[in-house]
Amino acid sequence: MISHRERVLGALRRAGTDALPKGELFLPVDLLDRYCPERKGEYIKQLASIARLFGLSLLGADLGEERLHPLLAEKRFGKLDQFFTVGCIKGPVSHMIGHLGFYEAMMSIRKAPRRLAESAAPLMKDIKKRCLLARDNGFCAVAITDDIAANSGLLFSHTDFVDIALPLYRQIAQAVKSAGLLLFFHSDGNIRGIIRLLIEAGYDCIHPVDAQAGMDLYEMKADFGKEVSFMGHIDIAAWDPKRISAEITRAEGEFRNGGLILGSSCGIASDVSDDALAALYPDIKSPGRRGRRPV
Repeated sequence: MISHRERVLGALRRAGTDALPKGELFLPVDLLDRYCPERKGEYIKQLASIARLFGLSLLGADLGEERLHPLLAEKRFGKLDQFFTVGCIKGPVSHMIGHLGFYEAMMSIRKAPRRLAESAAPLMKDIKKRCLLARDNGFCAVAITDDIAANSGLLFSHTDFVDIALPLYRQIAQAVKSAGLLLFFHSDGNIRGIIRLLIEAGYDCIHPVDAQAGMDLYEMKADFGKEVSFMGHIDIAAWDPKRISAEITRAEGEFRNGGLILGSSCGIASDVSDDALAALYPDIKSPGRRGRRPV
């Protein structure tokens, strides 16, 4: 029987697999505690449990989260070797926003472009270290999470992206690939205009294909599907269960030769309906239906 890891690799290589893999980059602690309260405080075991409950082949973990540092130092993530594990690292724009605030960061990119590179310098060194740590923990890939777009497109001009941000993304790609890892790029919003540049920079998978921002999965497949894979697509916040089921059926047909990892496009928020979640993950039972109260 094909393993979860092999299933995801088949999808990313667009080589076909026995079934479309499913995965989530963002699995917050409150979600883990809600569905796996018996493992509360045991992060690795909770990840394995949630994967089995939801039928996930891909699991994401935030490499920058301080409470995970001891687990990484002890190489505890190696226990998840049956799954395709992805280490999430905050990108340079999000890093700058975290330090300066959104408005100041956007103004700096426009008026003092060098400030982004200066702000990112220590981050780039940290990314190299985290890539090696991810490799040593058996991770398969790194995801750069950098929300750089809104529904209408990039938060700054295409020229600024090419001149300022893209060189940093290329450096990141070099560090990730040097560690022998695959590379994902996450940004909400409409990033269609930079997908070609990300492919050329070495990115292997685009997440989350934000439908609310006009990102049409099947148009993306037609334009870029021979060169890059996609992850996400299912909007469990906005779509009703009937549409979710219909989208899954269509995706299974359109991507029967790989190229897609199904999952939520908006993350699994605490207020998402049980019915919407069950439409995406039909094997799951909500805590209430399992006879447990949410923690």
